[in-house]
Amino acid sequence: MAENLDKVNEELKETDRKIDNVSKKWTILKHEYRSSKDPTLRTEIKKKWDKLQKDMERLEKERREIIEKKNDIELKNRWKGWK
Repeated sequence: MAENLDKVNEELKETDRKIDNVSKKWTILKHEYRSSKDPTLRTEIKKKWDKLQKDMERLEKERREIIEKKNDIELKNRWKGWK
């Protein structure tokens, strides 16, 4: 069971790194959008922003699933310890 917990923790760390990466990209795009006055460039940035938003939603959903899996493993380990 400890191996499974370690694997889940690694998945969680990797997902957190991906979320951080998307957040950094968001920050850069936000700065580019605010500094740009060109409507076509702003449209392109908006498309990238929308794509990043979808990626972020997917990653957050994945993170919630991994946390649920981690909590289930920890609960099973506690039950085994009590028996």
